[in-house]
Amino acid sequence: MNETTQALKALGKRIAYLRKQKGMNQEDFADVSGKMINTISNIERGLSDPKVTTLMSISEALNISIEELFSETKQTQAPEELPSNILAILQILKKQDDKTLKVIQKQIEALLELV
Repeated sequence: MNETTQALKALGKRIAYLRKQKGMNQEDFADVSGKMINTISNIERGLSDPKVTTLMSISEALNISIEELFSETKQTQAPEELPSNILAILQILKKQDDKTLKVIQKQIEALLELV
């Protein structure tokens, strides 16, 4: 696999990861980004070399900068590999505001001190 192919596959995986983090399937994401679903699918599978304008649409749909599309993730497990109870907790937390998240964090830390 050449360097370009590797880069496109890595970009596709990153976009798919970020899309899933936002709780969108490919169809929803295609609607939000204004792209065809097969375009999104091909990009996520690393089969397409997207134009800059397409990457701009994708980053806007994800509400991130275009640079963030290319930054490496430090996550060791893909979201679908996490246990279902962790995924359920993450879905709940994604819907909370910053103030609520800080309260939840402090409560978790206090609970863990008891263990």
